[in-house]
Amino acid sequence: MKLGAITLQNSVCLATAPWELDGTGYEQLGAIFTKTVTMEPRAGLPGDEGILQVADQTLLNRTDLRIEGAELLVHEHLPRLCRFGVPVFVSITAPGVPGFRKIARYLQREAGEQLAGVEVYITAPHSGAGPDITARYVREATEAVRTELRDDAAVIVKLPPWPDHIRGLALGAQEGGATALAATNTLKVLHLPANPNAAPLVGGLSGEALRPLSLRCVWELANDEKLQLPIFGTGGIFTLRDVEDYLRVGAQAVQVASGEWLSPGLSARLASEVAHKAPIAR
Repeated sequence: MKLGAITLQNSVCLATAPWELDGTGYEQLGAIFTKTVTMEPRAGLPGDEGILQVADQTLLNRTDLRIEGAELLVHEHLPRLCRFGVPVFVSITAPGVPGFRKIARYLQREAGEQLAGVEVYITAPHSGAGPDITARYVREATEAVRTELRDDAAVIVKLPPWPDHIRGLALGAQEGGATALAATNTLKVLHLPANPNAAPLVGGLSGEALRPLSLRCVWELANDEKLQLPIFGTGGIFTLRDVEDYLRVGAQAVQVASGEWLSPGLSARLASEVAHKAPIAR
């Protein structure tokens, strides 16, 4: 996969990488994407408490998860992720276009040369407050990030799992100067605990249950003649067959997230399998 001046060595990438990424084989990955960060840290539950396995290979990522700030990422976590020698992309989100511009400016100033680029995580606020997710909003958020980064840094826009609307949002990203697209981020869901007196849990669905929807979104993007951007497929990747399915419907690379959380080292193992297998014919 080619991202501007960068060519990924493998089609398997690690998403929401653990800050303490231990083990071997990660140097075979195409790229590493950090957990999503905001400009300022947000208090909440740590990852191990805020992620629930609600079905086989399916996770609920609670909305009250703790989110690290950009400063801690740059000064503590980023050097650890860069040591594997593969491109590192920082995933960012913000409550609006000015917020995206601010965090992109900070990352360029403090860590510009360490970063291969930035992933712009587009999502509607869980509170219901904030900008509507429209093609115009995606274009403006992408432009804000693009103008703050160095020219050869990649801007990857991660879109919501909305197959009826994802083409329009993707066109907004393309018009805003995106280098690539990622389909998709999590789907808003609600989980009822077994205890009838417990409050419902809200969050984002990821893992196996999301895969058919994400595959459809990738297919929609790959079959739009107006879109000229490469695509990352993400959602429920656990096996080499899952990787191949995303490539068959039009993705050029994949991101592994829930699979790595459930089975640490999975992304490295899949990257090794891909490296030793003949390319998939489309």
